[in-house]
Amino acid sequence: MDKIFRIIDANFNRAREGLRVIEDGIRFYYSYDKDHIRQIKEIRHLLSRTIEKTFGLLRIKKERDTIHDTGKGIDTRKKEDIRGIIERNFMRVSEALRVMEEYSKAVKPATSSIFHNLRFKLYRIEKDVLLYIYRSEVPKPFLGILLNFSEETVFKDVKKIVECKPDILILSPAGIDDKHFLKAARKIRKFIPYNVEYLIYSRPDICILSNADGVFLNKKDIPYGEVKKLLQDKIILTDEIKTVNISLENGPIKSHLKEILTGDMDGIILITGKDITQDIGKNIKMLKKEVNRYGRRRKETAGEK
Repeated sequence: MDKIFRIIDANFNRAREGLRVIEDGIRFYYSYDKDHIRQIKEIRHLLSRTIEKTFGLLRIKKERDTIHDTGKGIDTRKKEDIRGIIERNFMRVSEALRVMEEYSKAVKPATSSIFHNLRFKLYRIEKDVLLYIYRSEVPKPFLGILLNFSEETVFKDVKKIVECKPDILILSPAGIDDKHFLKAARKIRKFIPYNVEYLIYSRPDICILSNADGVFLNKKDIPYGEVKKLLQDKIILTDEIKTVNISLENGPIKSHLKEILTGDMDGIILITGKDITQDIGKNIKMLKKEVNRYGRRRKETAGEK
């Protein structure tokens, strides 16, 4: 009996500490939504109440023996990123809940179901949180291509753009109905490489149905908060980001270089015209150089402050 209480105590501490690590990470580092923070806090509080009511905090603490704990000296020091820390602590908590679920059967069988239910509630939260923190991220500064897709657009020309590997490809309908736009979006999805983010302009529904990486929204679209509910793990860019927009139909790109060099921007968006492949390789190569140059200059400026 005493050794079982020691197991309960060790795993109660493990779960409680892990939940606090998760809560602080998503609250202070990721500024994640309040609902999931509240749910994690509820699990932590319910776990504490259950242990106190069922076993008694003082009772299980009496069995604690940190001096003779053979596992305390294991060296776990290694560098981890924040996402890895949060993911590892979800695993740590779920394992601890499972241990308490099993060993409580030997002393308080009715309590086992509480640990079981907490574990499955944690699984649901874990899925949402990990999808969010491992979501795709757009580099800054970035180079994006806004592709106006019409009935005249040829897929081999789209492939030529994709092969140039811009950071983002934004697909926008140009005079075609939803049925044909969805068909095109799905077809283009198949040849988008992993290192190009594929966004749909203004249409979260097409984004979901075509399995795109996210959407680009303007002020007249569905509000950001509502779209976020649909696309939790996907990229959502809005026209509030600072971009230099360059249309291939408005003269040579070189005329925009001064704006790129002197402006404050998150990225460049190159907007295709009717002839979408017009000097596209040369233009993308030129703009990539400017994006990289701008990025280096911004880092240097930040380092001086």
